[in-house]
Amino acid sequence: MRLLLILSGCLFLLGCTSEEHQDIKEWMQEQTKDMHGRVSRLPEIKPFPPVAYEAEAMLSPFVAGKIVTIDATIDKTAPDRNRPLQPLESFPLEDLKVVGVILSGSKPYALIQTPPPNKPKNVLVGEYMGQNFGKIVAITKDGVTVRETVRDINGVWIEQEKTLSVLKEGGS
Repeated sequence: MRLLLILSGCLFLLGCTSEEHQDIKEWMQEQTKDMHGRVSRLPEIKPFPPVAYEAEAMLSPFVAGKIVTIDATIDKTAPDRNRPLQPLESFPLEDLKVVGVILSGSKPYALIQTPPPNKPKNVLVGEYMGQNFGKIVAITKDGVTVRETVRDINGVWIEQEKTLSVLKEGGS
């Protein structure tokens, strides 16, 4: 049985050495007889002279430049850091949600929901909330307007207002 398998394998390999496509093989030999490989020499690599890096003490080109102006040193609009912090100042403004507004009498109240497990807290105009010295400047039926005091790129304190809208039915 083994001998039969070996003989059939040899016959199979002999069948692969046929003279088929001999004309293509001759044409390829004729076309390549005059070809000679020519590879030009690589150019000489000249070494670059080392240069000392002397900009270590300079401002990095990948960060926003800091221009210190006279206004930045005066700090006229700097927030009062000596006043005691109020409870809602320990939360980022983005985590606080207005769940209700009560407009009775001359003082409007807003009900602010903090992240769980805390309970909602009522606030008045003039109180503080958020981590950027946010002072409540207005309470309307639509929401609460907070004026935050932040430093800009030049170190100057600027004020920016944000409005937290009252949550509608369904939590949006």
